[in-house]
Amino acid sequence: MRDWLLSPWVNIIGAIAGGMALGYGLGSLPGGVTAVGLVWTVIGLLLLWWTLVDRRRTRPGAPESERDGSHTIE
Repeated sequence: MRDWLLSPWVNIIGAIAGGMALGYGLGSLPGGVTAVGLVWTVIGLLLLWWTLVDRRRTRPGAPESERDGSHTIE
């Protein structure tokens, strides 16, 4: 069910979109802190965090790896 999310292309596209959103958000903040700038910054940070966690989860041997079908309970 989650096989399409294991593709490295999903992480690449997510990282690019997250970087663009973060860059736009941080770039708009020097003109004055606005809600739009803060929202884009948070969206960018969330996308970059998700791609990092998803990439680590798909890497075999990592503690969070679910590649073999197991699930980590913390």
